[in-house]
Amino acid sequence: MENSSKAHRLELDRRSAHITGVTDVPVFSDKTVTIKLATETLTVTGQNLSVKSLDVESGSLSLSGEVTSLRYSAALTPTSFFKKLLK
Repeated sequence: MENSSKAHRLELDRRSAHITGVTDVPVFSDKTVTIKLATETLTVTGQNLSVKSLDVESGSLSLSGEVTSLRYSAALTPTSFFKKLLK
């Protein structure tokens, strides 16, 4: 993959989506799919969403269903419980 550590690609229409640069899909339901990318998280919301194909090795994900919104958020760095407690 060409510089896949940071780049991703999104192809979207109202009934499907194809995303590259995927590192993980930790949560999905028929209304929400959370997609981890290299430096951020993408949340896809809609109706009747389903994962058609997922290949984490190549970083490829295909979804079907009615996509109503996309939301990017910065990847959170995990902090330990004790660091939070001592703040």
